[in-house]
Amino acid sequence: MAIITPIDAIKGISGKYGSDSNDYFATNKTSNRIRLAKLAHPFEGPATEKQLAQQSKFAERQVAANAWLYANRPSEANGSKGSMAYQLANKLKRTMHLSNIKQVVFKYMDENGNVKLPEAHPDLPSGEGGQTGGNGGGGVTPSPEPGGDEDPSQPSL
Repeated sequence: MAIITPIDAIKGISGKYGSDSNDYFATNKTSNRIRLAKLAHPFEGPATEKQLAQQSKFAERQVAANAWLYANRPSEANGSKGSMAYQLANKLKRTMHLSNIKQVVFKYMDENGNVKLPEAHPDLPSGEGGQTGGNGGGGVTPSPEPGGDEDPSQPSL
């Protein structure tokens, strides 16, 4: 059996294709295997109250995430790389091997739609961290640098 490496357009496919179809693509990103599945018993009928509540909660989170990204994205006001919070979110995206910066925003968003990035992340060098508040706030509170009060003869932990 031949081993096939799918092209990028196919490799990223995941989900339903076609509005009236019950066929779904499922892509395993670690093994690059693409499977085609058919939904045997699709949901029919109106959405339940729980489903409607979940949909509205997701819509609110989407609006908050888009507002945060819009306020912190690269622009003339924020610079060519975006605000410090945007740069930190980009570093976290790469560190956590996520495909989209919005995933980082969702991860660090509280129930009120405020994005609070960690002060220090274990995989980031010391002093690179930040926090933002509000839906579109772009302010960053950097973590303090280690002081010079330490004894150089003592090993640091």
